[in-house]
Amino acid sequence: MRKAILYTWLMLGSFFIESTNAQQEKSSVYIHKESPSFKSQLFQKISSIFGAKKLIEKNILKNKINQKPAPIPKSIQNNYTVEELIVESRKVWILSPKKKHSKKAVLYLHGGAYYWGISKYNWSFAEELLKQTNTTLIIPDYPLAPNSTCENVYEFMEALYNELTLKYSSSSISIIGESAGGGLSLGFSMFLRDKNKPQPKQLILLAPWLDVTMSNPDILTIDKKDKILGIEGLKLAGKGYAGNLKSTNYMVSPINGSLKELPQISLFIGTHDLFLADSRKLKEQANMEKVSLKYFEYPKMFHVWILLKNLKEATHAQQQITTLLLK
Repeated sequence: MRKAILYTWLMLGSFFIESTNAQQEKSSVYIHKESPSFKSQLFQKISSIFGAKKLIEKNILKNKINQKPAPIPKSIQNNYTVEELIVESRKVWILSPKKKHSKKAVLYLHGGAYYWGISKYNWSFAEELLKQTNTTLIIPDYPLAPNSTCENVYEFMEALYNELTLKYSSSSISIIGESAGGGLSLGFSMFLRDKNKPQPKQLILLAPWLDVTMSNPDILTIDKKDKILGIEGLKLAGKGYAGNLKSTNYMVSPINGSLKELPQISLFIGTHDLFLADSRKLKEQANMEKVSLKYFEYPKMFHVWILLKNLKEATHAQQQITTLLLK
């Protein structure tokens, strides 16, 4: 009997050691080695000339905000099945291949500082995902500030996720979030955990906005390199999105939440992006909490470069994203 008990404990111990090692092995860091392309450098110079850094601030202060989703390109309408779902009075588009589509689903949450709607670049990126993965893609027109706040967005997200899990198993759903959508993706996953709801298979965060307070001191150093994002404009947008919640609440700024019991996280970021500071902070947090995180860093890349067509670095990153989705 004693031998049997001892054997059982040894087996359990071995199982826990193997599980821990497997979790640690999943964490990885990828640093892109190729020199930045001419196109990427040109884009940043043009952005600087036209004063892109001030655009968010100016448009919010002048109330010049386009929240209407860009039209779905004809190439998507012609080559894929496009369905519309209404959730909490908001449109949700479901795009799927006409033939031989996989059973996997991708929920794609667009960026726009929680103020701006789906852009033509989001549709372009979505089309590339459809081509490469053959999965079903769900793109919601989620509520936007200042008329809606974080709490409204989470109410919508919970209703949408409940709808999706009636049709797909949670283990077949991946969430991709870009910029503000990246922050929402991570915060919503924490929200699901705290409500004891099933998690998606994975989170893929593209230049995520993790802290709307923009209080990380390392941001000031990066500010000189970022030709697109401005600190003051982002602070304004963050306040509008937070509403009645504190800006430090993990639902608003998920950098303040625990990463434990979340699905596999992958994060893509460029070093000429204000969000680099908090992305690196999240990587360190994952190491401290012994949580798996796949980290992809592209030197001298700007905010959400991944969305641009015909950019060498974007194509490379999209291939990495495809690999993550097809696993």
